[in-house]
Amino acid sequence: MGRFRAPHFLTVLASTSLINTALAAYSLADSYTASNWFDSFIFFDGKDPTNGFVQYKDLKSAAKSGLIAIEGSGANAAVYMGVDHKTKDPAGRASVRISSKKSFNHGLFIFDIEHNPGSICGTWPAFWLLSDSGKWPMGGEVDIFEGVNEQSDNKMTLHTTPGCQIQNTDFSGQVETPNCDVNAPGQGANMGCGILYPKGKAHSYGKKMNAVGGGVYATMWTSQDIRVYHFPRSAIPSDITAGKPNPAKWGMPAAKFAAGCDIDKHFSGLNIIFNTAFCGDWAGDASVWDKSTCKAKAPTCKEYVQHNPEAFKDAYWMIRSVKVYQEGKMKSRRDSEAAGDAFAQTTMPEMSLADISSPIDNGSSVLHSE
Repeated sequence: MGRFRAPHFLTVLASTSLINTALAAYSLADSYTASNWFDSFIFFDGKDPTNGFVQYKDLKSAAKSGLIAIEGSGANAAVYMGVDHKTKDPAGRASVRISSKKSFNHGLFIFDIEHNPGSICGTWPAFWLLSDSGKWPMGGEVDIFEGVNEQSDNKMTLHTTPGCQIQNTDFSGQVETPNCDVNAPGQGANMGCGILYPKGKAHSYGKKMNAVGGGVYATMWTSQDIRVYHFPRSAIPSDITAGKPNPAKWGMPAAKFAAGCDIDKHFSGLNIIFNTAFCGDWAGDASVWDKSTCKAKAPTCKEYVQHNPEAFKDAYWMIRSVKVYQEGKMKSRRDSEAAGDAFAQTTMPEMSLADISSPIDNGSSVLHSE
């Protein structure tokens, strides 16, 4: 065909389209750091839903007992969330479980983790996304980082109602269970669809991840799929460190949940959760404990966790930040204030960084309460 010269108005439209495409890049919507962390999350202090040998503490109790802290200052500050490593409480080991006050529908979630509590007998640490829209698993659950006992590779899992499955394509992990339905026939109860981080590729979980200074987990949730990427500290993409994440440049994800699943039907209103549990339905299950190297340390998970507090000194999170990006250009603060929307709203914190004092034995400073 001959060369076609576009009319001026088409050229303008094309230019506008390019501009809109550029503006559709991910922009920062929410940032959780040491400066606002404890104001942005709710501390759960009820009975562990997974039947763990654990006592979750509220904000003031956790601060008073040294379970939470701010490590460092300024741009180098990080959030410490640990567990009791001194007592032999028969009611369960003290720990924390927190949930973001804000819920999300889609987004790019970037978790910068310096240290995690994994690869210790009896532990069950995780950070994940969970809906509070109804009886579990209504609204879905996305386990981004999870493991038990002396596990060395991260496991990523979705938990849903019937009608969601995955296929083993376009990711580097290994499918362990393909059906996301928690009651799927042929799978264990509540297992969901699980993908194990590629074996032989270290640094994804526990002690091996801690040995290299931690790293970044990035979860991209769209209507098409849910993907999980992992980067050790030395290989974090420059676009992430620059605050301009571009998943198109990251290569193959460790996990990709797609194919036979209507994402928007099964996932909505998800909150960010961090917790460290002990024993319970997974770590403490006899079939799991008895097959692990932990069995040589105690007959049961509960016995080991109760009588060996010193084993859990390193069972802590050190979190540099969690940042949530959304597609498209974010509104300016001036526009938001004019509209009176949540982007511009501020609230009085329950506890402020001005309350930080009382050094604990790992060199951190803890939030104190009256």
